[in-house]
Amino acid sequence: MPTPTQLRTVRDHLLTLHKALLDAERARYEKAYGPVRSPGEMLQLVLGNEHFAWLRPFSGLIVRIDEWFAADDASAAEADAFWKEAIALTTPAAEADESPGGRYRLFLDEVPAVATQHAATRAALGRQL
Repeated sequence: MPTPTQLRTVRDHLLTLHKALLDAERARYEKAYGPVRSPGEMLQLVLGNEHFAWLRPFSGLIVRIDEWFAADDASAAEADAFWKEAIALTTPAAEADESPGGRYRLFLDEVPAVATQHAATRAALGRQL
């Protein structure tokens, strides 16, 4: 079971990784469809456009971890479940394709910022006592 300190570290790494993935996916989107003109437009795309749907589990996990830290009745079992979910989300598919794991593999292979943040996140996940 991860300690709260370990979970906070993983959460912070997930947030940075999520940002790198969003930036990479935005660049891919803009190449196909043209520029995103405002932060509000980007938010609407992230929340509702299928192009960004595969990233929603990352943001959902980060939010649930934040809620866990704010809760008075947070359980160790929940922390363990978050940890396992983080491992699953950061496990790329063997091949780059349009599946969530395949999309993750694509950006991991092609975007240095994603590769760097992936390595940091996986290192933090490997530190569980």
